[in-house]
This record gives sequence, C-alpha cells and structure tokens, in this order.
Amino acid sequence: MPLRPLLVLLTLAATWGGSYLLIAVALDSTTPATVTFLRFLPAAVLVALLAKSRGQLRGLRGRWRAVFVLSLAQQAGPMLLIAVGERHIPSGLAGTLVAATPLWGALLAPALGGPRPSRATWGGLVVGIVGVALLLGANTSGAALFGCALVLLAAVGYAAGAAWTARRFPDVPRLGLLTGVLTASTVWLLPPVLLDPPIGLPSASGIAAIAALGLGGTGLAFVLMYWLIGQVGPERTTLVTYLAPVFAVLYGTLLHDEPLTALAVLGLLLVVGGAWLAGRRPRPKPVPVAVPVPQAA
Repeated sequence: MPLRPLLVLLTLAATWGGSYLLIAVALDSTTPATVTFLRFLPAAVLVALLAKSRGQLRGLRGRWRAVFVLSLAQQAGPMLLIAVGERHIPSGLAGTLVAATPLWGALLAPALGGPRPSRATWGGLVVGIVGVALLLGANTSGAALFGCALVLLAAVGYAAGAAWTARRFPDVPRLGLLTGVLTASTVWLLPPVLLDPPIGLPSASGIAAIAALGLGGTGLAFVLMYWLIGQVGPERTTLVTYLAPVFAVLYGTLLHDEPLTALAVLGLLLVVGGAWLAGRRPRPKPVPVAVPVPQAA
C-alpha cells in the first residue's frame, strides 16, 4: 500500500478505535440516546456540505424510504446499542466485539445472495467465536453479558447493512448516500432522546467528547473511509476493522484505567484473527488463454 493511503488507514483506525473511549467519557454526564443523537447531528451537516459542493445529492431522489431502512439497520440502531452496551462493559471490550462484524457478514452472506462460506471462512468463524466466548467468560456478571450482547447485535447490523448497501445502492455517490444515512439516523434518534432525556447539560469533558465523536469519529472518519476506498479499494480498506480494536483497547487501558487481562488479550487476538480469516475473499483464478494452433498447409 502506498504511504499516503497507509497513513490514512492508520489515522482512520486510530479515530474509530478512539470512538469507544469518547462514548465512555460522554456517558459519564448524559444518556446513550443523547450521545448518539449528538454525534450524528454535526456529522450529517458536515458531510451534507461536502456532498452538495460536489453535486452528489441527486442520487437520493426517490430512495429516501430505503435510506431510512438502511440507516436504522446500519447506523442509528447499532450505534445506539453500542452506547447502551458501554454502560455495562469497558470501551476496549466494546471495540473488540465490534470487530466480529466480518464473522456475521460471512454467516449472513448466503441469505443475502453472497457466496457460501469456504473452509477458511468456517475456520475463521470457529476461531472468532472462541475469542468471543473468552471475552464473555472474562465478564461473567449479568450486566456485563447484557452489554456484550447489545454490542454483538450492533455488529450484526453493521454486517447486514454493508451487504444491503452493496446490493441496493451500487449507483449512488458515496458522499450522497452517507449524507442520507446520517440525516435519517439523526431523525431516528429523536424519539429515544425524548423518551430518555438528559437530566442536565453534559460536563465540559462530555461536550468535548461528543464534539470529537461527531466531527471526527463520525463525519471526518467516514469521509476518510470513502477516500480510502477510492484509492486502494474496499478489500484493503477493511483492514481498518482489524486495527481499530487494538487502538480501542490501548485507549481504554492507558487513558480510562480499564483492566487488561491475559484472557482479554487472547480473546482480542482470536476475534481479530478469526474476523480476518472469515472476511478474506479468494483470489480469482486466472483464466487460461487459448494459444492458436497453426493450421497445416
């Protein structure tokens, strides 16, 4: 990978890995619904301005119903589940469990019109499931298991949303589609905010965390992701899925005093390794070229 895309890939992984720590900081002074709503609102405005300046909003005409369904499955629902889950589990654990997204993607692929799992994919699924089991075993309380289940469910939404995006919106400009998804997610999150309103204003650290989460971890991060896809393709861009959990664990351990055990490290390695195996795509076989045989005189 060239140097510039590599630096963007590492920046994206560090940014997304830090999102889980920012959520944990923001939750100290406000509700999960408020955190999620406020992270989408500035991101939607930022991306909409970029998309409009490049004329990429026209592809959304007549597709808003599908965009609202996609936003609920891929963004609004999963991010709210992660925020609620982080009330019960450390931020590093949440970032690790989200890395199981390729595992769910491999399992859901046949039902969504994709390829059947290969032997390597099944091996990755087994390894990843063992890693998830180790992580769950290290958090045996009922509240922690509930939080883990919510984050794993969010990973299912990410996997299903990604597969459906490829099938339903292949011709919509990326920034235009992202604008629609972020805008629809903001609308979806209004009812949860009204049902669980914040008691008061977030603290100064909470406001800073939400601002960084919205502008950096949501808006700018997605723009970088789509730029990276255009430069090196979607397959290499998925490497961020395996790097972000490492940053999430480092941030949580060093900056938030979250415990780091040998069992958790082993679970992290197995989940990331299993996700990498399950998410691999076999290289296309070379097509044999027919060599013309000279005719006899």
